Amino acid sequence: MSAEKTKLQRLAQRIGSPLRIWPLLVGLPSPPYTRRNAIVVETIGRRSGRRRRAPVGFLEEDGKLIVVAEDGLASSWVRNALAREGRLRVFLRGSWRNARLAPRDGDPGAYLRRMNRVHAAFVRMESSEPTLIEITPE
Repeated sequence: MSAEKTKLQRLAQRIGSPLRIWPLLVGLPSPPYTRRNAIVVETIGRRSGRRRRAPVGFLEEDGKLIVVAEDGLASSWVRNALAREGRLRVFLRGSWRNARLAPRDGDPGAYLRRMNRVHAAFVRMESSEPTLIEITPE
């Protein structure tokens, strides 16, 4: 895993994320995501105040959504949520829900081994500092 994202990785993420969101919102698969392994997170930009959305893969454990954030606590969506006391919204199973985010201890690799193989491969390829994030829908 690289220490820093390349310009090409940042460009691919900037273009790819919006293209993946629409199908997820209407219930269609959006590679590398399926309808069962992805949510759309919505945060408010900490500087701009604008709504920001990002697709993320997850595993569910005891009613909590566990996400491997590719750039760890430096991920924009994580930083935006933490700036608002961990508050964000998630599009889960066809509806928007308020939620809380918190960093979680643990081995991201163990979670990636349990995730969809294609999604896990993308996370490994694009990661600079994978970190576990726990999202608790309200």
